[in-house]
Amino acid sequence: MSAVMATLSAVAPARATRSTAAPVSAKPAFMGASALSGKAALGDAFCAMSLGAPATRKQSRGGLCISASAIGQTASVNQIGFATPPSTGASPTWDAIVEVGGSQQFVSEGRYYECHSLKGVEPGTKIAFERVLATLSGDAPTFGAPYVKGARVEATVLENFKDKKLIVFKYRRKKHYRRKNGHRQQMTRFLVTKVVKP
Repeated sequence: MSAVMATLSAVAPARATRSTAAPVSAKPAFMGASALSGKAALGDAFCAMSLGAPATRKQSRGGLCISASAIGQTASVNQIGFATPPSTGASPTWDAIVEVGGSQQFVSEGRYYECHSLKGVEPGTKIAFERVLATLSGDAPTFGAPYVKGARVEATVLENFKDKKLIVFKYRRKKHYRRKNGHRQQMTRFLVTKVVKP
């Protein structure tokens, strides 16, 4: 019993010296940079890192590499090495309505769009959409029945990719039936280069 008491008394001073040590300075360094305060400063430190070379093998397979300069600007580099113009912010007036990939989209020249996978097209391929539902010249729209004759939208395929994962969950109450599946839709991103109006 006395041996146990001796070890306890020997441990107690060590604890006391640890608690009386000088307090740790404000924040530890963030990814090699000095400690910063506030969310804005933290974001600036993160953006200052070079994102040009992917950190892992998994990221390098993704296809998109964004440099730190591209974060400040709004351009990105896709699978064919073409710097795509920004498709963010206020949308300009539309030039045509196209039926593509099982859906209808308002499109404008010089912007890129995404649709369900177009079969058999590789990045860099030039394609033309003949199913144009409407075009806009100035303020006067032209609607087809169902398609506008002589209208065509020309585009360049930028990349094929998988969309974000969706969870498909089936459930029957009181029947012990649950099924959980994930689904990632194959998508195609294309850049509209020209809208031919009748």
